[in-house]
Amino acid sequence: MIRIFQSTYKIPHFTRWVLLGMFLALGNTPAQQDASEIRKQLETIKREIDRLQKALQSAEKQLQSEITIAQNLDQQIHLVNQALRLLNEEISLNQKRIGNLERQIRQVKVQLQTLTRLFEKQIVFAYKYQRGMEYSWLLGSQNVHQAYVRLRYFRRVSQSARNVYHRLINKQKELEGLQTRLKAELAEKERLAQEKASEQTALKEKLANRQRVIQKIRNNRRLLAGTLKQKQQNYQRLKKLIAELEQKRATRKLHPQTQQKWERISGSFARQKGRLNWPVQGNILHPFGRYKNPQLKTVLYNTGIDIRAPKGAAVRCVFPGVVSLITYLSGFGNTVIVDHNDGYYTVYSHLDDIQVTRFQFLEAGDIIGTVGESGSLEGPLLHFEIYGGNKPLNPQKWLKR
Repeated sequence: MIRIFQSTYKIPHFTRWVLLGMFLALGNTPAQQDASEIRKQLETIKREIDRLQKALQSAEKQLQSEITIAQNLDQQIHLVNQALRLLNEEISLNQKRIGNLERQIRQVKVQLQTLTRLFEKQIVFAYKYQRGMEYSWLLGSQNVHQAYVRLRYFRRVSQSARNVYHRLINKQKELEGLQTRLKAELAEKERLAQEKASEQTALKEKLANRQRVIQKIRNNRRLLAGTLKQKQQNYQRLKKLIAELEQKRATRKLHPQTQQKWERISGSFARQKGRLNWPVQGNILHPFGRYKNPQLKTVLYNTGIDIRAPKGAAVRCVFPGVVSLITYLSGFGNTVIVDHNDGYYTVYSHLDDIQVTRFQFLEAGDIIGTVGESGSLEGPLLHFEIYGGNKPLNPQKWLKR
């Protein structure tokens, strides 16, 4: 019954197919599913970047205006920033998975050490009382009852040794499976780091190209005048977009959680005059209304305010609301429009990294994105507008002094 045990024990080597089967049996964790969704988004972004790059090459061949090229580069830069943000999310998920696997491996190693010590004790007993020694141990009993008790104890110890043996095998399989997964996650981490470095290099190149194009536009009065004219035209387009959003609001379908938060909005935007926090800290470059362009000496009309702020500074929502639209507009760049109910909207333009999604509910102070240069000929800034009753309102009268 106990001949199968020896005084020393070596855990057997397990074949590759056993490990592979265990690895697959573990299934996808929620974090892995999140990573899968991120990869899908990254692939979509890359396809869009490729499309824009082909359009850019076509524009260069056809000698189309620098304005078109600048807008194309703006959109590509925005997409690369999105890709970098998603890669950072995936790297963060990957690091959490690696940390979790390392903790599991440490726990299993401790369990293995405990089982090994227990198994060694069982083996010593089995070795000591093999064959004849078992019988002499039993025959040395003072009476039949003691012999019976000793026999039961011996059998229990033997069965316990068998159980410990199988638990050792299972724990060793578990450990090797975890180590295989850890190795795969470390390889994935290295691949993500390389992909991130590639995206960062592409971003630097696109930023340099954009800077050259923008400088050319600034130095050419005709191109500069054309760009500013296009921006003036898009003031009207923005007004039209907000009117359309207001018309569609009644039929808009929100996520149940967003709808619940939307219905619980406390306070009225109409009563916030002079109370709103600034969307970003900075100085006003161009005020609301008419202002003079220093290069062209022409008078322009501003339906919002332009706030000079550091590139990458956080842009925050000024009042609870729902993200109604995320778009790109010539002269405004990456733009987010937030609906605050009762016909009030706020507009945030020239954004770099947009960190919200359409129909997302925002509280006052939530980050919408970061200050950038998309659509701007004047460096990093935030263009901020307030609409009420489909009319642009002077933000300086609504923001805290």
